[in-house]
Amino acid sequence: MNSEQIISELSTVLGIDLKFSDQGTCGVFFGDDEILFEKHDEQLYLIAELAPAVDQEFVLQRLMNANYLGGECGQGTIGIDRNKDEFVLHRLIDGQIDFVQFEKILSLFVQAVRYWKEWLKEAELMQTPKLSKPVTLGGLQI
Repeated sequence: MNSEQIISELSTVLGIDLKFSDQGTCGVFFGDDEILFEKHDEQLYLIAELAPAVDQEFVLQRLMNANYLGGECGQGTIGIDRNKDEFVLHRLIDGQIDFVQFEKILSLFVQAVRYWKEWLKEAELMQTPKLSKPVTLGGLQI
């Protein structure tokens, strides 16, 4: 199946109207997670925004390790969309595949998206400055 056929089949399976725009893009939500599809000739990209990009060494090092051979990214890659300053996970499907293969790829991709969104949210909380001494605000000590 090519990109058009895959999206048509996905549309049928999900019971929604899903078609590529004139720019070759479309998207669907799985719960709170938006997955974008972008076609380029015989290539189909799966793309998802994860979190605002941060310049923290431990986060960047963790993401680089996860990218190694796609092992922790559902065979995808995490990068930074500099136009939006967001961490983004993407996966390339090059050429034709059958729908069963596509479903497996999409399922793994959504799992990876959910994992990295949660991990990045927790990493952000770990970097929230903590006060070393109690502070009094409005008569309450916090």
